[in-house]
Amino acid sequence: MLSYLSKKQIFIAIILAILVFLVNCGFSILFPVYLPLEDASDVVAIASVSGAIGFQLAGIWYLIARLERTFKDGFPAAPGSLGDDCPYTAVKRILCNKVYYITFIAAFLSPFIVITFVNLQSGSARYYLLSLASGSLQGLLFDVFNYGVAYANYWLLGTIAWVLFGVVIATNEMKRAGCGVYDVVEIYCPDRIGGLSPVRKHLMGTLYVFLISIALLMMGYINLLGSFLNFSQGQGLFHFFFSVIAEFSILSLLSLSGVALTVIGLNRLSSICLKKIEDRVNDINERYRVFQEKLFSFSPDELETRGNEVNNLKQVVEVFSNERERLLQWHSDCSGFNVGTALRIFVAYIPPLVTIAFQLSQLLPELLAAKP
Repeated sequence: MLSYLSKKQIFIAIILAILVFLVNCGFSILFPVYLPLEDASDVVAIASVSGAIGFQLAGIWYLIARLERTFKDGFPAAPGSLGDDCPYTAVKRILCNKVYYITFIAAFLSPFIVITFVNLQSGSARYYLLSLASGSLQGLLFDVFNYGVAYANYWLLGTIAWVLFGVVIATNEMKRAGCGVYDVVEIYCPDRIGGLSPVRKHLMGTLYVFLISIALLMMGYINLLGSFLNFSQGQGLFHFFFSVIAEFSILSLLSLSGVALTVIGLNRLSSICLKKIEDRVNDINERYRVFQEKLFSFSPDELETRGNEVNNLKQVVEVFSNERERLLQWHSDCSGFNVGTALRIFVAYIPPLVTIAFQLSQLLPELLAAKP
């Protein structure tokens, strides 16, 4: 990942994460009532949320750089009906469309916005007004900063999801006659996906960045689920509990959605290779039919008098038959999603899976203890 980033980009990402962490720690030290640092888990939570900003920013730069290297350098332009075109321009048509991007980000952020409004309707807005009236601004400033960091993280996460979504959608664009992707597909390539493994690797790399980002955001809720549950039960403030559980559930669903989207993209890549194989098989079938009909057209007497020609035709027909069987075998083996890919996806899902399991282990004892 670092090989795709410049030193300046790495420096900016690290400094941004450190600044967010220091500001959070400053609030905790000056106003411990809002964000107390009681144990190491509180520090880990702050570090995770702060580090997520730097990691996601670097991840977006990495994905953009790898996107160009994968599609632009790996698939050169080929003349088409719309002029010089290539899979890279097909991807750019999707990812660089501002209307599509804004619509996607708005839809991505909408669940978190709904949760925020529910919190405001549950009493937080009245708390802010009382804070302003009493001249106590530190609580308001902390919440403004806290929500700013949270939505910055959600926006960056949405952008990573957009890259993943855009590449998957763009695979359909790559099938157009104007794109030369079929010209570079090598059906006998050992990667069993027609030499499209660079695109598969890019999809997997995007999934890794996406899932690690979600895991970092989930770690921001360490020990909060149980404490908010106790607080909500003791004080009757259910909206705190709702906010944490709702956001955690959305992040969990997003992690599963990222995996599902990656699998769809891998299957679409496989369909490109399968289409090339099917076209080749159809071409062989047509040529096989022509030579076979010519062979069957010989009378019994001609089979004896024109032995050399008949033998040559038989050899050609046999070659076509063997080639067709070989292609059909490759057709059955061609898959963008196989055991190796499934294993890599499972490894990618380990960070959010471990985080989810840890949070549930914190929450379940509290729920069991709360039962009458």
